[in-house]
Amino acid sequence: MEGLIVEPSRTYQKLLSTAIESGGLGTKQVSTGGEALTLLRKQPFDLVFIATHLQDMDGPMFSSQLRADSRTRQIPLVMITANDNKEFQDEAFSAGVTEIFSKHELDKITSYTVQFSRKRCNKAMSGHILYLEDSTSMANAVTALLTGCGYTVDHFSNGEEGLLALQNNDYDLVLADTLLKGRLNGHAIVKAIRSLEDDKKDLPLLVFSVLDDATRKVELLRSGVNDYVSKPLIQEELLARINTLISNKKLSSKAIMQQGQMHELAMKDPLTGLYNRYFLLETAPSKLSEAARHSIPCSLIMVDIDRFKSINDNFGLASGDKVLKEVAATLTGSIRREDIAARYGEEEFALLLPHCDLAGAAMIAEKIRQSIEHLHPSGIHVTASLGVAELQPNSPDGFSGLLKTATEAVDRAKATGCNRIFVHQS
Repeated sequence: MEGLIVEPSRTYQKLLSTAIESGGLGTKQVSTGGEALTLLRKQPFDLVFIATHLQDMDGPMFSSQLRADSRTRQIPLVMITANDNKEFQDEAFSAGVTEIFSKHELDKITSYTVQFSRKRCNKAMSGHILYLEDSTSMANAVTALLTGCGYTVDHFSNGEEGLLALQNNDYDLVLADTLLKGRLNGHAIVKAIRSLEDDKKDLPLLVFSVLDDATRKVELLRSGVNDYVSKPLIQEELLARINTLISNKKLSSKAIMQQGQMHELAMKDPLTGLYNRYFLLETAPSKLSEAARHSIPCSLIMVDIDRFKSINDNFGLASGDKVLKEVAATLTGSIRREDIAARYGEEEFALLLPHCDLAGAAMIAEKIRQSIEHLHPSGIHVTASLGVAELQPNSPDGFSGLLKTATEAVDRAKATGCNRIFVHQS
């Protein structure tokens, strides 16, 4: 959730921003009513905080314009003022202001923001929380609070059960008391989670304790805790901190997913879904080096669709694309998980086969040739020529030499009539 601050003073912008963000709401700041109205029409905000007097209009005038626009009329509007005149406040409420606070009531503004976030939390927030607490009364109260806001909570009274649950489930947050019965206290839980091998080691951790001293907080933060809350718990503070940690975790997960998708796009051919030429050229040398180092056989099959240009000319580019997709699917279905299938050129494909000698690669190539011959995508008769080569021991040319040999083998297959394979014998 995000709030918009409309305030001409940069200094007070910072004070107000701190108060609001402490209540669990992100903020953006502008100085004039015109800037705010323009921004509100471009992007959504959950709450607007506005000063009484701006350079270009006053608070009631801004409120009237906000309420006159169907895109913004439902946004709650909080006015911050030094004017306690009742007639002025009545005018502001009549113009559509939702709430009014004095400029000096920053603590009340924080509380208001927390309550606002809490009311919205069922719609705005969700998450799966692992909660470790050995006090039954405290666990019941906190669990009821969190589930009431839309969170899913798995509660355990000791660390051992909690760690087991963590291994078997996906969580967005770990919430733990530092003092727990059993072998593992809160400190041990933090260390155990941060030493995990998988991505669960990066889960946000929020701990709380009755022992509220600076040394202990620093020790916990150094051990890997993301945030710390003192007992007795203030519900609004707890919700705000949980909201922030889970929101940040979800944003981080989304960024990682998008980065993975971009990486996938960078190394995959968008039409066929196979790896592209650049990925093959980047990956193959290391595969071949490993094969040579351990005396593992490694072969390469080059596949070239026969007379592909005439397919495009006679049946159209859409039919040509369908041919490429079906040939690619045939190649994918003919190889193992450890093999690499790549689209090397417009109608050329490459199959890199680790742990496969020349005889085995020749058998795979013949099966592929027969499968392609029986495809008939969109009723089109399709054939392919295939060249097969094997990495030679102590070859100084590496992948470039193997690629050249397999390509020459394809040319020999085409020269002898197409729809056949040619196996390069060293």
